[in-house]
Amino acid sequence: MKIVQQLKSLKSILFFTSLCTTLLIISCKSELATSSDLTYPIVDTNQGFSYDNYNQIDGPKEGEAFYGQDAQYTGIKPSYTDTGDGVITDNVTGLVWTQNLSTMAMPWSEASSYCDTLTTGGYNDWRLPTVKELWSIRDFSQGWPWLDTDYFHLVGDGSEQRQHHSWTSNRYLVKSDYQNQQLEGEPSFIVNDWTGHIKAMSGNRFVRAVRGNKNYGINNFVDNNDETITDKATGLMWSKNDNGEAINWEAALAYAENATVADYEDWRLPNIKELQSIADYSGVFPAMDTTMFNLTTLKDVKGQTDYPFYWSSTNNPYIDALHHDANATDTIEPGYSYAWMLAAGYCADMEGNDLHGAGAVVFDTKSEEVSDGSGIEVFYHHVRLVRGGNVTKTPAGDATTVKNNRVVSFPDGITNVGGRPGQGEHPRQGDGPEQRDGAEQGRGPNFTPGAAYLKTIGITVTSEKLATIIAGPPAPSASKVVTNFAKNDIVITEAQAQALLNTLNLR
Repeated sequence: MKIVQQLKSLKSILFFTSLCTTLLIISCKSELATSSDLTYPIVDTNQGFSYDNYNQIDGPKEGEAFYGQDAQYTGIKPSYTDTGDGVITDNVTGLVWTQNLSTMAMPWSEASSYCDTLTTGGYNDWRLPTVKELWSIRDFSQGWPWLDTDYFHLVGDGSEQRQHHSWTSNRYLVKSDYQNQQLEGEPSFIVNDWTGHIKAMSGNRFVRAVRGNKNYGINNFVDNNDETITDKATGLMWSKNDNGEAINWEAALAYAENATVADYEDWRLPNIKELQSIADYSGVFPAMDTTMFNLTTLKDVKGQTDYPFYWSSTNNPYIDALHHDANATDTIEPGYSYAWMLAAGYCADMEGNDLHGAGAVVFDTKSEEVSDGSGIEVFYHHVRLVRGGNVTKTPAGDATTVKNNRVVSFPDGITNVGGRPGQGEHPRQGDGPEQRDGAEQGRGPNFTPGAAYLKTIGITVTSEKLATIIAGPPAPSASKVVTNFAKNDIVITEAQAQALLNTLNLR
């Protein structure tokens, strides 16, 4: 009898062990790979602060409004090596970059030849980067410009800040019955160092060459047959369907945090680098793999079949929108209110003409209540869920990502080759107030009169240096100008700062 009981007990133990092993295997299969040897690792945006519709805020707690934004989920942190010979190695992606841009803008047709004949750091195997390669070095810690200037240098005299467009190897091949003049000719995708956008454009642009890891940016999608899609290249899992309706940014965050798909409850709103990773720049429309992803079908202003913009969890932290002061309804005060998004369909202007192309990355106002009255805002966009990857929850964010003493300089370069870069560009969602702040559309302010004014009060700075002190866009307040000057060990009163802003037409 005792032996029989022992055998029964042993069988129970074996069954329990087998059951646990089976459950463990099932659990492991259901989770995503977090291996460091992914062929397409997504570098974190490096955004460390949280924001509501107006301003910077402390990281919301789980269940509170605005919880789940970019700063509260941290992925693989950026890591670069400067070899001191004009070459920067990205330790995450394996891509190797030229520290400097080309010294002049050029048409896309000349960009590949420029890379082919380039020798930098002893290397002569440079190439024109793809959109996804060039996007991998975007840095969203503070913006303006949207890359780490400790490693990557800009070009120009600072007066054409928003024209820091760099060519990618991806042509824009989508045709529309209604196209903006920017897409005439042979448009290709650019990434803008200063404003952060991805857009399809023609004209003359700069070049930042790359070498190494030719597999970077290539997706490896697998349909899990449970309304989810796994990308084995990035380690991310996506919802096969979008949410089916356009909602504002706060609602998008809440939708993602409360979603359950295929029994998974740890979905989140993707950051803009995660979201851009599933865009398809091969020339298809919409700019997403429709054999894997289902997209809500829309009609654009002119009745063409179109597809959504998708919200990301990433803020545009240094753009000021205007909102009503609670104490004076006829007074407007600055407040942060923009978030980045991906255009799966046409990135059209307000007349319905395809302006920046399917696959563009721009930003929009988060809610109607904080409209800046520009007339180029949309406010409501769709949601595509993501989960997994090398991501950890960081509810409080990380304030150290912002470099308070960052200096942004513009080494000399030729921006006016065969016409001003960006000629024909005009506002749309995400182009920001810098296009409508009193300066000529498409041009930054002329800082020479400001430098001349400063000389009258005993302060000598070049117009180029003044551009970096004033910073922006948007135009700073007089008190902010005082602070900016103090960071450069220059004393200026608030009255003098306001006079300077008046001189620069940045009232």
